[in-house]
Amino acid sequence: MRELDVLELHSQFLGEFGFDFHPSHLMFFKDFPHGKQVIFIHYSEYPEVSYLEYNLGVRIDRVEEIIHRFLPTLSDYAERSITLIQKANKIGNQIPSRFELHTNSELGDALMASESFFVTHGFHWLDEMINPKKLEQAFAARKDRVFQTQNFVYFAFRGVTLAKLYKPEDYPELRKIYLKEIKEQGMTPFTIASFLQLLNYLDHLSV
Repeated sequence: MRELDVLELHSQFLGEFGFDFHPSHLMFFKDFPHGKQVIFIHYSEYPEVSYLEYNLGVRIDRVEEIIHRFLPTLSDYAERSITLIQKANKIGNQIPSRFELHTNSELGDALMASESFFVTHGFHWLDEMINPKKLEQAFAARKDRVFQTQNFVYFAFRGVTLAKLYKPEDYPELRKIYLKEIKEQGMTPFTIASFLQLLNYLDHLSV
């Protein structure tokens, strides 16, 4: 079964909760005035086995617009970048990191399990994380251990920007922590300079 066919099997269920399928990105989006919720469903098929996995994400437009002024990324990536992506099994442990499928009936079981996950955990997590203040708390709580799906540079850029915008009392301390880590992790001079430029921008930003 093609990946597009498997994604289409999710369309009606996710559509009932306001998610639209975007074929060009092979993702489901739900728009908000300040960003969007995203569901990534990845299906890969091999002769003996197929794999199905889920990731959930949120994008806060203002955060992404700020950080990509200073990160060397293509403009189209800046427009579709996600502030936080999390594996489904890190949100609700009744779902595996990926389903291992050998038959169509196992695929059907996986779809039912995924729908149960979204109703009991997934949609609630997405609704919490689209709140920038909740998202800032999530980043601040993990300041010394990066989310599994993000590299440290993006984590630091987003974490410090979230703090400045949505909990400015956290900003001075997190600024110090992230800058220390950026320097100690052996980042390139260009990355360090980019982060310093971001900090200078945030230092003078009125919120």
